[in-house]
Amino acid sequence: MPYLKIQTNLSVTREARSVVLREASALVEHELEKPEDFVMVALEPDTAMIFGGTDDPVAFLELKAVGLPVRRTKELSAVLCTMIHEHLAIPKERIYVKFIDVKHGMWGWKGDTF
Repeated sequence: MPYLKIQTNLSVTREARSVVLREASALVEHELEKPEDFVMVALEPDTAMIFGGTDDPVAFLELKAVGLPVRRTKELSAVLCTMIHEHLAIPKERIYVKFIDVKHGMWGWKGDTF
């Protein structure tokens, strides 16, 4: 049930998009110790964004999961920012990451909830 949304103002080739999606999915699976069958990742390139008064390359990530542990957010921020920097060449100081811990019963799937 983890969901990672990646928004950036960069254009991303189809090939790079596929690499980022696969890498992000595997990273979330590994870091949250959840089966990758339940991990969903979205990449939204070409998003109109400005940060710090400029439209230089920027990214906003949002990671949602049931039971997301606060004690892991610093580490998760580090690995997510590194992955985005490595694949999209966005400086880490131009990447925000928002973490959302979803309460049990507030995430639906197959007509039921987690």
